[in-house]
Amino acid sequence: MPVMFMISAGTFYSCNNSSASEEQYSEYEDSSLTRTEQKVSVMLLKYSGFSKEIISNGKLSALKKADLKFRTSEVVTEIYVKNGDRVACNQVIAKLDDFILKNTLKQNAGQVGRARIEMQDALLSQGYDLRDSAKIPARTMNTARIRSGYDQALANLELSEYNLNAAVIKAPFDGIIADLLLKQGNISSTSEKFCTLIDDNLFEAEFPVLESELVSVKPGQRVRIKPFSSNEVYIEGKIARINPVVDRNGMVKVWALCINEDKDLFEGMNVRIVLEETVPHQLVVPKQAVVLRSGKQVVFTYSSGRAKWVYVKTGLENLTSFTIIEGLQPGDSVIYEGNFNLAHDSEVVIN
Repeated sequence: MPVMFMISAGTFYSCNNSSASEEQYSEYEDSSLTRTEQKVSVMLLKYSGFSKEIISNGKLSALKKADLKFRTSEVVTEIYVKNGDRVACNQVIAKLDDFILKNTLKQNAGQVGRARIEMQDALLSQGYDLRDSAKIPARTMNTARIRSGYDQALANLELSEYNLNAAVIKAPFDGIIADLLLKQGNISSTSEKFCTLIDDNLFEAEFPVLESELVSVKPGQRVRIKPFSSNEVYIEGKIARINPVVDRNGMVKVWALCINEDKDLFEGMNVRIVLEETVPHQLVVPKQAVVLRSGKQVVFTYSSGRAKWVYVKTGLENLTSFTIIEGLQPGDSVIYEGNFNLAHDSEVVIN
């Protein structure tokens, strides 16, 4: 009985071991099949221009913007707009109560008439007639104007006319209303703005660049402007001006102009600016073609149905690409998709 048991056990172990080996072989066979069916995308490496990028963060401001104020403190009787409204040049935005201003204007007009009579009396006492002013000596006329208060009365009249006209705020240019906080019926302030008018057709992006990057920045150079609030909006712009001063942090201020055709941009918006410069005669590969193996940069090339592991050294970099300065040659077939889990000499199939 013991012998029979040992034989049976041995037979049982042998069968199990055989079954396990078959499973392992089957798994290996499936794994090999999976590797042979791995599909990749390949590109032929050749010299081309590389788009060198300088990336900076900045802020937008409208090229034309005005803070509109009342010049006298009176009750606001009419407000014809609200924040976000578009207005045309010379369109009325708001009005003040003008009773006191009109009354002041009448008083000053009367003062001018009285001063003129006094000036004429002064001239008549010296034998001159104001109606024949060409015969009056300049010194005599000037003395009469000062003693009668005529010049002061004229100045007061002009000021009152100006204040009455300023009781109505009009748009100095086409634009959009912003920061309108005062309500109808409140008293206007001469020290605080009533609202802001923004021409949102043309914006200026202010951003810093490093002193070392300044050689790549030139007036008229094209840039791409991307608001942080959107991943899809890119707006073309051009460098308008460069401040010729390096600050204590080694930065230089640059401004780029852009047209807000689709009205996607707003005053004060935070944006990313991408400056591009084409560097000729470079070996350029997509970023996804470069993978890390043991902390080193590796590119897989395609040769006769197999992936070949090649150590490389990258140079310039932008958002999508690297330049290769060591390890690859023009004419190499570079695998740029399906390369993440490849090993050296893996069997691959081109898509």
